[in-house]
Amino acid sequence: MVQKLLKISLLAFFSLFLTSEDLLVTSMTEKEYINFKANLIKSIENHPEALLQDSLVSQKVYDVEIVKSRLKPQLHFLSSSKSPALDSETDSFFQSIQQKQHSTIDQTLVFQGMLTDFGQTKNLVLQEKHNVSSTSAISLSEKSKLVLRALDACMDSAVYFLLYEATKASFLRHEEISNLIKIRVEAGRAPGRELSRSNARLSEAKAKKILMSSKLSESQARFKSFLPAQEVCRKLPLTNFFIEMDAEKALFQAKNKNDEMRAYSFKIESLQNQVTSIKKSKLPTISAQLRADKYDISNTEDYELFGGVNLNWDLYQGNRRRTQENKAKEEVRAASYEQSAFGRELESIVSSNLAELKNGQAKLEAFKEAYYANLESRSQLKAQFFSANVSLLDLLQSERDFLESIESLIFNSKEVIMTKYVHLHYLGELVTEFNLDSELSSDSNYLDQ
Repeated sequence: MVQKLLKISLLAFFSLFLTSEDLLVTSMTEKEYINFKANLIKSIENHPEALLQDSLVSQKVYDVEIVKSRLKPQLHFLSSSKSPALDSETDSFFQSIQQKQHSTIDQTLVFQGMLTDFGQTKNLVLQEKHNVSSTSAISLSEKSKLVLRALDACMDSAVYFLLYEATKASFLRHEEISNLIKIRVEAGRAPGRELSRSNARLSEAKAKKILMSSKLSESQARFKSFLPAQEVCRKLPLTNFFIEMDAEKALFQAKNKNDEMRAYSFKIESLQNQVTSIKKSKLPTISAQLRADKYDISNTEDYELFGGVNLNWDLYQGNRRRTQENKAKEEVRAASYEQSAFGRELESIVSSNLAELKNGQAKLEAFKEAYYANLESRSQLKAQFFSANVSLLDLLQSERDFLESIESLIFNSKEVIMTKYVHLHYLGELVTEFNLDSELSSDSNYLDQ
């Protein structure tokens, strides 16, 4: 009776092995990836962090308009009232009220337009435009990083979904092996320590399944914070875009197209314009003015109208201007040092990513070979179970090795794919891949006006 029960359990156990999937990391189809990318772009555009960046750019654009307004004609209206002098020693309170009835109201309308400030304001406008460009580049860089975080959340969701499915199937196989060992021990065909060891392995498999379930829930919640309307990822995104693998070309592209590097360049240009503005402030400002003064508005004939040219020239400011110029020059040098430091960091990151990408495919092939080797080993142990003296504990060990090979393959597949997207970010191409650079184009068109 025990032998019959053992044979039935073995048949059920091996049928479980036969129906277990040949699990390899799967990627999205082209259609799935297109839909995913469209939803990701839409979610990024409406994300609070992206909207904050848009607001910061808009503020800089308004700064340009504020400075430009100096070049336009100015219109001022002034109004004042005058009352007869009150002698506090002799005049009573009622007399002061009577005197107020004889007070006059004067009004002045001033129309003023700048003739020339020898390029001071135009240089300030150019300075603010470079600030717009710098802020726009930083905005794109932050949005690109936001895309990377969304992609990472998608990949984590896919990775832990695949691992949860693998650990769930592995737990069932551990459970079947433990049941077989229990039957053997109860039949006296195996020592009791094998049952203890199998129960320990079963507990490990159960704990791993619970852990992966928890990780899956966490990754899905993180994914939903980026793409609330998108179905959680169960496959890894495609990387069917061009990747510059030549080290020299990649470094050249990074230094010229990386958004943070471009932001530093615009910042330096803005600071250089600031130095020029301080130098130009030594020159005078010449403006034309038309003024209409009306004295005592109750008398319609009492008014004056005159025009003229004003010259405003700050000849000496207590050495303040020279100090401002020296400070502005130091700010230019400081920004140049920041750009150089970031350039070195960028070169290190790009070189590291290239090394990872060049070895990535070979590494994945090695993990695939390990996966197939463990799959073959498990199948051979299953086939030898009846014909050879194969311990069920050996099957437990082969199951553990097989699961570890699945984990290594999935995690490293995610790492290689993520490195490709990170490489795209530092080369300044991720914003193009996800159509985020259209905003910078509109800002550039504005600055050309």
